[in-house]
Amino acid sequence: MTRSENPDIIPGTDIIFAERDDGSNTGANEIVLIPQPTSNPDDPLNWSTAWKATIILNQFVFVFVSIMTPLSISPMTFVFEAEFRRSLSEVNMLFGAAAITLGYANLLLVPAANALGRRPVLLACAVVCILANVWQALVTSYESFLAARVISGLGAAANESIMPMVVADLLFLHQRGSSMALYFWAYFLGLFIGPIVSGATTSQISWRWFFWVCTILQGENLTCRGGKGSFIFLLVAHPETKYDRPMTIDTSPAATVTNLSISPTVDGTSSSSSEKAHQARANSPQSQRQQQHAPPVTASQHIAHGRPSRAQFSLLPHLHLRFAHRITLSSVLLRAVVAPAKILFCYPIVGWASLAMGFAANSLLALNLTQAQVFGAPPYLFGADQIGYTNFAFAAGAAVALVTAGPLSDRIALRRAAAAGVLEAEMRLPALAPYVCANLAGMVLAAVGYQRAWPWEIVVLLGYTLVGLQTVGIPAIVIAYAVDSYKALPGEIMIAATIVKNTFGFGMLFFLNDWAARSGYIAPILLFMALTVGSCVVGMAIFIPFGKQFRRWTKDSELHAM
Repeated sequence: MTRSENPDIIPGTDIIFAERDDGSNTGANEIVLIPQPTSNPDDPLNWSTAWKATIILNQFVFVFVSIMTPLSISPMTFVFEAEFRRSLSEVNMLFGAAAITLGYANLLLVPAANALGRRPVLLACAVVCILANVWQALVTSYESFLAARVISGLGAAANESIMPMVVADLLFLHQRGSSMALYFWAYFLGLFIGPIVSGATTSQISWRWFFWVCTILQGENLTCRGGKGSFIFLLVAHPETKYDRPMTIDTSPAATVTNLSISPTVDGTSSSSSEKAHQARANSPQSQRQQQHAPPVTASQHIAHGRPSRAQFSLLPHLHLRFAHRITLSSVLLRAVVAPAKILFCYPIVGWASLAMGFAANSLLALNLTQAQVFGAPPYLFGADQIGYTNFAFAAGAAVALVTAGPLSDRIALRRAAAAGVLEAEMRLPALAPYVCANLAGMVLAAVGYQRAWPWEIVVLLGYTLVGLQTVGIPAIVIAYAVDSYKALPGEIMIAATIVKNTFGFGMLFFLNDWAARSGYIAPILLFMALTVGSCVVGMAIFIPFGKQFRRWTKDSELHAM
C-alpha cells in the first residue's frame, strides 16, 4: 500500500505519520499524537508515566477483584447442591443471575460515568461489591443467595466498561492496544484465579470464607480491622480521568487532516466528526489566533510531566463541568437509550466485534460450566480445590496473550500505517489469526479429552492453556478495532459487547450441562469452537478489505458528534 497525497479521512482513519508545515517529514519513528493533548498539566493525557501507571494498576486491581466474586463459584457447585438442596440447573442460576446483571447494569453505569465522571461511579460500585460480599457470606437460603448474587453483579458491572473508558482517557491511540489487552487479562485473570481461591477455600475451610476473602480484598472485612484493598486504593490513588477536551482547529494542510481525524474525548464525545461543530469552534478569533498555525504534537515532542489537580480527587461529581460545551442532559440520556442499541444493530463492525468477543469468552464459559461435571466424576474424582487448580492453565494462556495480543496488533497496525501514510482501523485485524488457531486447537483438545477421559494433563495443560490464550487475545483485538472505528463511543461499545456476551452466557445455563449429560461433550463444546472460529474468519474476510466502506456508510451518524 502506497502513501496517498489526499487520504480519505473518515472516523477510524487517522494520519499517524504527518508532514510538518515546512514540508519536512516527521520520520518513521515520529508518531502524531491522537488525540492532541492540551497545554494543561491536569489533562490526563499530560499526566506523568507514574500517574498513568498508578491509575491503570488501580483499574487492574478493581477489575480483577470485583469479577472474582460473581463469576468464580463453579468449583463450589456440588457443595451448593448439598447445602441448599437444589439441582445443578438451579445452582448454575446463581452464576447466571450475576452474569446477566453484569451486562445490563452498564446501561445505567456508562451514562452515569459520562455524566458524573469515572471516579464516583467506581467508588459507588466498589461499596456495592463490599456489601454484596458480606451478604453472600451470611446467606441462609437459596432465595437470599440469588438476590445477593444480583447485587454482586450490579457492583461488579463497572469492570465491564469503565476501564476501556479510562484507557481512552489516559492514552493516545497508538498506545491503546496493549492496555486493552491488559484490561481483558485483568478481567479473565479474575475468572481464572477466582475458582482456584474458591475451590481451595471451600475444601480447606468453608465456602463462606471465599466471600470473606473477597470482602477483604475489596478493602474491608467484617472484623473492622481495615485493609488496603481495592476500595481504599481507588479512594486515595484514582483521580477523575474524565476531561472535557476542547476542539482544536489547524489550517495547515497536514495538521488539518490530522485534527479532523481526532475523534475521542475523555467524556466520550467527538471532537472532529461534525464539520459544523468545527466551524462553530473556529468562529472565535482568539481560538483562530492560537491554533491556526500550530503543528500537530508528536510523540517525541510530548513531555508528560503533569499530575491530577486537587479537584480531580473530589468525591462529588461536578455536573456544571460535565455538561459544558457539547454535553447536555438530553444528550447523555439519548446516548444511554439509543447509542448501544443502534451501534449493535446498525453498525456492522460493532455487531461483529460483540459477537466475536462473546463467542471467545463463552468458549471459556463452556469449559467452566462443565469442569466440575467432568473432573468431579470418575476417572478423575477431583475435589473442589483440585477443580479450581485447573484454572491455572487458563491463567497461563492469558498471560501469554497479555504480552502478545496488544503489542502484536499495535505493531502490525503501525507498520502498515507507515507504509500507507494513514492508520486504518482494520490494520490490526491480521493479528487475530494465531488466537483463532488457538481456539480451534484448544476446544478440540478439551472436547475430545472430556469425552474420552484423556489424561488430565492433555486436557488442562494443553487444551485449557490454548483456550486461555484466545480468551484474552480475540476480545482485545476486536474491541480495539471497534473503538478505533468509533472513538467517541468506547463505553457504548462495551455495553453492546457485554450484553451480547452475558446474554448468550446466561442462556447457556439452560442447555449446556443437560446437553452434555445427554449427548456427550463433543457436540456442545465444538459448537462454541465453530462459532468463535467461524465468526472471526468471516469477519476478517469481510472487514480487512471492506471495513472502511462500512465505516464510510456510518461516518455522518449523529453518534459521532454526541
